[in-house]
Amino acid sequence: MKKSEFWVIVILMILAIAISIISIVIVNNKTGTSIGATGNVMDTGNVTANMDSIVTFTRSPATVGFGNISVGGTKTTGSDPAPFIINNTGTVKINMTILSNQSLFTGSNPTYAFNSSCYETSCATIVYGWTNFTQSAQDLVKVLEFNESKDELAVGILIVVPEDETPGSKSDTLIFTASEA
Repeated sequence: MKKSEFWVIVILMILAIAISIISIVIVNNKTGTSIGATGNVMDTGNVTANMDSIVTFTRSPATVGFGNISVGGTKTTGSDPAPFIINNTGTVKINMTILSNQSLFTGSNPTYAFNSSCYETSCATIVYGWTNFTQSAQDLVKVLEFNESKDELAVGILIVVPEDETPGSKSDTLIFTASEA
């Protein structure tokens, strides 16, 4: 190999190294990465996630049965029959309404009412006192929590049979509806 060929090869190698260094600097400036002291390329990134809002609840028991009641008699839920228990099993706070499809009684001046009360140590804004059913949705609870210590609500039912009520079996279907608070 001639001396001139040797120097051409050395110059080409120096140029190749210089181009490589310049390329690394340009790429790093565009991507925001940097070369660490060990020669490793370092970069940072973010992780994000969104949770779906789930509105769901359970209700038990399936039926509140008062059994036989005399005309003019009064019964309310308690230990027998037990009240409905609502449990917020979703991932968000909920508002709930209750709807009666029909009046339970046909006699004059019936009392067919509901109330709600905390079933656990702490609870949301609830309907206090007995509220007569109407045939439109009524507030049952506002902002029922979804965490374990505050997610249950008791829904009591009160009935007073009118003096002029006709005998026979009486029933009504209640509709509980939840929405995100």
